Amino acid sequence: MNRLTFWTCAVALVAVAAGCAYGAPSDAGPRTDSPQAEISRIRVRIETLLDKPQPELFARHLRSVLALCEDDVLKLPFAGAQHDEQATELLGYLKVIDAGLNDDGGRAETYLAEGRRALTLARVSRSDRTLQFYTVSLPPRWDPGKAYPLYVRLHGRGPDLALAWVNFTYLPHEKDEPINGPAITIVPWLRGNGAWRDENGSEPDIWEAIDDVKSYARLDSDRWYISGHSWGGDDVWSIVQRTPDLWAAAGIMSGHPGSAPKELGLVPNARYVPFYLWVGDQDPIPNRRPAFDYFRDALAEVGDPAKLVVAHGVAHNSRPQDEAALESWLLEHVRNHPSHFTFVIDTPAHRGIRGISIPRKYPDAYGNAEPRASFECWMEGSTVRIQTANATRLNVDPGPGGLNLSGTITLMVNGKTRFTGPAPAKPLSFE
Repeated sequence: MNRLTFWTCAVALVAVAAGCAYGAPSDAGPRTDSPQAEISRIRVRIETLLDKPQPELFARHLRSVLALCEDDVLKLPFAGAQHDEQATELLGYLKVIDAGLNDDGGRAETYLAEGRRALTLARVSRSDRTLQFYTVSLPPRWDPGKAYPLYVRLHGRGPDLALAWVNFTYLPHEKDEPINGPAITIVPWLRGNGAWRDENGSEPDIWEAIDDVKSYARLDSDRWYISGHSWGGDDVWSIVQRTPDLWAAAGIMSGHPGSAPKELGLVPNARYVPFYLWVGDQDPIPNRRPAFDYFRDALAEVGDPAKLVVAHGVAHNSRPQDEAALESWLLEHVRNHPSHFTFVIDTPAHRGIRGISIPRKYPDAYGNAEPRASFECWMEGSTVRIQTANATRLNVDPGPGGLNLSGTITLMVNGKTRFTGPAPAKPLSFE
């Protein structure tokens, strides 16, 4: 049995089961106004489109949409007491997707040339083998051979059904609506309203999505941007402090610092990343306006004054003009390459920046069962000085993937000269 036949049979079985749950006789098939009937129409539409030659990326998008639709429909009989509520919700999403596929959402040019909708690309997670996805908006007249800025947007709390986020990309739009911006913009699905920032949560989905983009597009490594709204803003605060060397600028809208309070001592890690802070002055969530001041003060304390925007008369959710202003501000920035930087390590996942890293002392221990490690680096011409704390080993990559040095260099660690000579092509490791 091939994969398509398996899915067809599986969904057919679910349709029978769900038909019974709706009160229909088992031999009557799914109701015409049910998720099972709607997925059948979507499957026919997508298979018809795939029967014709399509650009590879668009074909992958179509297969991804179908797999995600079928995945949520297959799960429906197991929703228990929430079955009827989820069935109604799911049916609404499927109807929007169906309508979009029969509109301009069924044309490759809409995504790859005109930049009017976002592609949905599914993948099997490397961490737990579940089906995960992200949406990607390509600039108009996208050229696969050209390097583009990357804009990562983290969503806030929303519907628990994954298909809701696919549905958003198929909503009706006017033909004269603004088209996609100049960056490749991705929105990773962060597994709904779960524990995003757990070590085994969905943060890896962000990095997997970026890796996937690299498989079909070129990215300008000096123009990566990240922003998030609400819970997504919370996680921007956490992620940038642990990966500051990746980002040219960052934006937080209606966020909260609980994901990484300044008492952890990580804010200096990100002192050279410009931040854009936004909040509505009528936000009904009590802690969001004070959080805005907290972010502002924490960044000012380390010499990184933020761009501050208080939207008058606005509640928790940002408006389209607020999103546009943030994106415009972000794109003005290019990644900093400071000659002096520090990094405090508090997680097994993020061990360093700019080619300098401190490996785990106890790599097989659960969590982070070791003293917090840190380093400080000064780059003075061809001489690099590094001071470490709580480190038994230090790895240094002087080449293009790290400090980007060439010619003859001198590397000093904790006051001692550890290397002098031509910058090696491979990373160095010191006890």
